[in-house]
Amino acid sequence: MNNKKYYYTTGQFAKLNGINKRTLHYYDEIGLFSPEWKAENGYRYYTCFQTVQLELILMLRKIGLSIEEIIRYQRSPSGESFAELIAGKKSLIDRSIQELLNTKKFLEHKSEKLAMSLAAEHGKIEMVTLPEQRILLSSPITGVYDDDDFAVAGDFSLRLKSIFGLYDNFGSRIPVGKILNGNYHDYDCFFAYGREDIESYDTIRPAGTYLRTFGIGGWDRLKEVYRMICGFAKEHHLRLFGHAYEEGLNEMSLKRAEDYITMITVGCERE
Repeated sequence: MNNKKYYYTTGQFAKLNGINKRTLHYYDEIGLFSPEWKAENGYRYYTCFQTVQLELILMLRKIGLSIEEIIRYQRSPSGESFAELIAGKKSLIDRSIQELLNTKKFLEHKSEKLAMSLAAEHGKIEMVTLPEQRILLSSPITGVYDDDDFAVAGDFSLRLKSIFGLYDNFGSRIPVGKILNGNYHDYDCFFAYGREDIESYDTIRPAGTYLRTFGIGGWDRLKEVYRMICGFAKEHHLRLFGHAYEEGLNEMSLKRAEDYITMITVGCERE
């Protein structure tokens, strides 16, 4: 062996490239990647120039190519055959990236809601300033959550999954006029928040001042919370407008139904 100082043993080459030397042995045995030189005693020796070839193999394996596909490519490598090799994987990579980004947004959203639930106090009302928000709406519902409403919920879930790539929970919306008349469960539709990077949405919740409060427990306790909202608005000379948006905060950490936390957000302005 000439220029021995330019050769790496299997262990050295494996360490240099961050892989197990058993992987190098296996790749050699199946004809995928062999050392530059083998001694009579069976020792394998690699050169630094082989790192590029190994990197390509490892990259192709990461994007899902089989060993057989890579070996076929190595038999007649060319720009054309390489482009053909990875053409079908590009769309897979793009989908995987988008799925990961969607998952990240999903988890960030869930984390924010869970953080809000930890600080929630039943019936405590605060005024908040919110930015403009895109809203997606379901078909109309009766608000009694009968079979028809559950069918609408199912269709809405499928629509959200087709848009965002992930299923997420959604809330219910009540016209303010219904609340002022004491019809606290007279929902008109389900809603979900849109995203700035996705064009699909049905309406805009305008930027402005909103009352925000929380109901802890079942629907019966929400009646009490809505009465408190109306009382707060009257006391502070506020006019409620638009819709009240109800959304659950702690579905992912709920142990008992009585611990369910609903956040209610409703627009307001000075009279």
